[in-house]
Amino acid sequence: MFGIDAYSFETLWPSLLGVAGMAAAMIWAFVKVRKLMNEDAHKHGR
Repeated sequence: MFGIDAYSFETLWPSLLGVAGMAAAMIWAFVKVRKLMNEDAHKHGR
């Protein structure tokens, strides 16, 4: 296992936060698109 000291943590956490933010945005968008597609399918009577 690789050790994480304070300096490494200070330099790493902004990029980890960015990655987590992008992942959250992708998950949110996926859920939103699925919901809209389901509503659209119900409207058109499929």
